[in-house]
Amino acid sequence: MKIAIIGAGSGYMPGVIRGILHRADDLAGTELACHDIDTGNLVTMTRLARAMFSAGGAAVTVSAHTGLKAALDGASYVFTTFRPGGLAARHLDESIPLRHGVVGQETAGPGGFLMALRSVPVLLEIAAAAPDAWIVNYTNPTNVVTDAVARTTGARIIGLCDQAVGDTEMWAGLLGLPFEGLEADWTGLNHATWAQRLRLDGHDLDVPALLDELEIPGGGATPWRDPSRMAELAKTLGFLPNSYAKYYFFHDEVVAELREKGTTRAQDILAMLPAYYEQVAAESRKADPDPSRERGGGEHGEFAVDVICALHRDEGRRMIVNTRNNGAIPSLDADAIVEVPSLVERAGPVPLTMGPLPGPVRGLTQAIHAYERLASEAAVTGDRRTALQALMAHPFVRSKHTAEKILDEGLAAHRDHLPQFT
Repeated sequence: MKIAIIGAGSGYMPGVIRGILHRADDLAGTELACHDIDTGNLVTMTRLARAMFSAGGAAVTVSAHTGLKAALDGASYVFTTFRPGGLAARHLDESIPLRHGVVGQETAGPGGFLMALRSVPVLLEIAAAAPDAWIVNYTNPTNVVTDAVARTTGARIIGLCDQAVGDTEMWAGLLGLPFEGLEADWTGLNHATWAQRLRLDGHDLDVPALLDELEIPGGGATPWRDPSRMAELAKTLGFLPNSYAKYYFFHDEVVAELREKGTTRAQDILAMLPAYYEQVAAESRKADPDPSRERGGGEHGEFAVDVICALHRDEGRRMIVNTRNNGAIPSLDADAIVEVPSLVERAGPVPLTMGPLPGPVRGLTQAIHAYERLASEAAVTGDRRTALQALMAHPFVRSKHTAEKILDEGLAAHRDHLPQFT
């Protein structure tokens, strides 16, 4: 089969290569068509892939493309992992809302909204050019992007996020449980999921009892986790929150911390990327490369490759993905894109029935869904009124005038990537 990777020059590509090596026997004979508009990074990553596949004995061929059509032609799977406008655009997504007292974050709230406006037109182009392929989407914000493509084109698309894996690992540490064999039934929307049920080696655990014994750790947040606040929330709610819950329940404190920090996460990443790519480039010239895992390690790549294998091999594998609700969560619309445990098989993901959302976060999650549907429509149509309605609907934004200022600044800052608004 042919797998097209759109955004193959990304710093996450080494993790994808490792994921393919992990399933090399299942992917024998596959062509990996790598696409990126950054020629230099594309050359580095395709050279790295060839060297790692050769060293690992993987029968996978690699081609490089700067043209989208050639990469997509004949693809069975299109793995999308790109950021329109790059990290410079992410900096704007993070900094524009913050100027108006709103959390600036790359996937949630107004920052995620601005990224959705840029991401959706490209995904619609991909869906039109590869109508018979499965789109396996990592491009953020994955819920909004998946909704826009599914409702507008009817294309086969599955939304990915490895947050559930990372959060389950965090909770294993907080609760003193082994990560191996631990399962959490995360349910809700991407970056707004909750887990009332935990299993260890297939046996149900008493979550309320575990939370009664949970001690709130000290220490501050990292760029990925905030265990102290998560523990505080869990003890109050009576179930496990997704780590993005801090932006909703500690919004004003997080705004103050982001302002005090002085740099956005995008700026921090931009500062480390030259050394990162230099190391990856050096490794790509070796016979047996071992590139940095600073951005290319972890579960990101393996998760995406496992999803593609589950689809292609009709595995019926239980995975947490973003797909059409179809009654899995009766608290949300049947056609909502939800993040729930699903059986991933050749025909697509089959969401498992999770039941109603927990009462303490039901209204919040429904409000986020209302925002996501409006954001999806605005990203497809380029209608300014719908865009303003979307921002006003998001729980981060508490003023119409604030929503207007963020929208005006965002549309102006990203105008080169927003053809639907011209």
